[in-house]
Amino acid sequence: MPKHLALRALTPGERQTLKAKIRDLSLSARVHQRYRIIDQVVSGYSLSETADRVGCHFTVAYDWIHRFNESGFTTFEQVANPKGRPPILRAGQLRELVEVALSNPQERGLPFSTWSVPKLGEYCRSHHLLPPVTDEWIRRLLRREGLTPQRIRTWKTSSDPNFDTKKN
Repeated sequence: MPKHLALRALTPGERQTLKAKIRDLSLSARVHQRYRIIDQVVSGYSLSETADRVGCHFTVAYDWIHRFNESGFTTFEQVANPKGRPPILRAGQLRELVEVALSNPQERGLPFSTWSVPKLGEYCRSHHLLPPVTDEWIRRLLRREGLTPQRIRTWKTSSDPNFDTKKN
């Protein structure tokens, strides 16, 4: 990362905006800091001096100067990610996971009679029912749906052909 990043020339409108924002006491401290970074560099301070004077790390000052050079003040007050992280799992995929977890593995042509979380995860990933997630993530999804290997009746079956008659 270079020690000095040249700030592009401010337009007259940007200079007015900067002066107004520096005096605006209603801004959050973080947003105000962004405007102060630009103001300090415009005043002739170096990037490291600006970071010290504003009270931020050198890379933060560098990033905001770089962002200003690209888009001006338009992004200074925007929330970084207003909608949060995009979901990686759709409701339909979760329903399919639960459906598979409640099914008998032998009905799906598998050589075992009970699901384990790793086997369930491998099956769902190989059939593209889930994105590539860890087994612990699958365990948490099942737990959130109220399912655990110990509580699901279909996970525990008997190999005895007379099991149903004996059970009743």
